[in-house]
Amino acid sequence: MRPSLFLLPTLAVVALAVACQSGNEPAAPAAVVQPAAAPVASPASADTASGTAPQAFRATGNEPGWLAQVGTDGHVGLRVEVDHGQTTYDVAAPTQGADGWAGTATDGTPVKLSIERVPCQDTMSGDSFDAKAMLTVGARQLHGCGSFSAP
Repeated sequence: MRPSLFLLPTLAVVALAVACQSGNEPAAPAAVVQPAAAPVASPASADTASGTAPQAFRATGNEPGWLAQVGTDGHVGLRVEVDHGQTTYDVAAPTQGADGWAGTATDGTPVKLSIERVPCQDTMSGDSFDAKAMLTVGARQLHGCGSFSAP
């Protein structure tokens, strides 16, 4: 069908011509309204605009037992214990992303604590927590639950 092949370049030329036309005054950009997302509190700094204190986060998991803490006990960094506390990793200044914290431990091991703000129940104790947590230490991934608190 030749007419459809002819229309495609014609439409492209018309669209280009319309896009290149300029009016006397540039149009004001439309306001972009972004939906509010659930904030992930930064343990490193206070929200000075609202006057709220920074929050700490603590996550635990089972089999093998592990613990990850950010901004607890006055410590700004990320502290991780794996294998029931036998191995410890400290990340002095973790970077915070939309889904958690990440950095490199003092021994060079990459460490990431990812969180998802959905209710979570501990697989052994049945306790309820604010968020699901996934801890990645090197190539290992461990799953558990965690909660926010005041530092």
